[in-house]
Amino acid sequence: MRVPAAFSSAVRPVLTGPIQPAAWLGASAGAAYLMTGSSTVLAIVTHDAVRLPCALVLSTTAAELALSELAPAPGLRGDAPASVGAGRVEWPGRGGPVTVAGTREWAPARVLAQGPPRRAAVAALSSAVLQCDIGVGVGGAVSALALAGDPGAQFDAVAALLGRGPGLTPSGDDVVTGFLLGARAFGRAVPGAAAAVLELARDATSALSAQLLHDAVDGLCIPEVAAAVAELAGRIAPAHAGRRLLAVGHTSGAALAAGLVSAATCLHRPLAVGGAA
Repeated sequence: MRVPAAFSSAVRPVLTGPIQPAAWLGASAGAAYLMTGSSTVLAIVTHDAVRLPCALVLSTTAAELALSELAPAPGLRGDAPASVGAGRVEWPGRGGPVTVAGTREWAPARVLAQGPPRRAAVAALSSAVLQCDIGVGVGGAVSALALAGDPGAQFDAVAALLGRGPGLTPSGDDVVTGFLLGARAFGRAVPGAAAAVLELARDATSALSAQLLHDAVDGLCIPEVAAAVAELAGRIAPAHAGRRLLAVGHTSGAALAAGLVSAATCLHRPLAVGGAA
C-alpha cells in the first residue's frame, strides 16, 4: 500500500535524506510513531489528529484509514525493518508492505514574540487550568516554573518535571513545553529551562515527548498552542482558543496551558497560580 502524505518542514532533512532504519514506538488509530537511529521521531497522523510539528499528515481520517491496522503486528514491531529516507517511510504492515510518501511540504506552527500577555486573558486561562487534573499538581508545577528566576532554578524546576505524570507525552513534559513556548512569546529569557531540556530530555522521558520538547526549544508547536498564545497576547480577538487547547488529548492540552500560564504569571506576579506571590 502506498499512501501520500504532507510532511512538516521540521522533518524534511530526515525524510528526504539518506535511507536509514527506524524503530516502531507505537500506533493508534490516528497516529503512528517511529524513531530513527539519529533519535529523530516522526509521527504519521491522520487528517483529524493533532498536527504535531514532527508529523506527516495523511489526507484520510482515522475512521477512513486506521493507522493501527497498517502497523506491524505488536509482537513483530521490534523486528520490523522500518526505514525513513529518500522522501518516504516504509515498513512491512500486517497486510503487506506500506509506503508513506511525502508529496508536499507544510510549515508547522511556530510561536513568535508577541509582547506581554493580557492580564484578563491570563486570569481566565489560569482559572480554567485549575479545574483540570493533569497528574502533577497544577499549582505546584506552575508556581515552580513561574518563580524560577535564575538559570539554575529554571534548570532544577524543569528537571523535576521531565517524565512526570500520565499520558503518551507525560504531563510534566507538556507543562515544560508550554512554559518554553510562553516564555518565547512573552519575552522572557529562560536559558536554564532550555538547557535542561537539551541535556536531560532524551534520557528522562519518552522519545516522542523528548522530540516535542526539543521542538519547543525551537519555537515549534501544535496549532492550538499558537492560537492560545496569540489570544493571550491580544493579537487575535478572543475566540475560545484557550478552550480548544484544553480539549487536546486527555491531559496534554491542560498541561500545555499550565505551562503558558507559568510563563505569563512570571511577568504578572499577582496572577500566579497555586499560592505563588
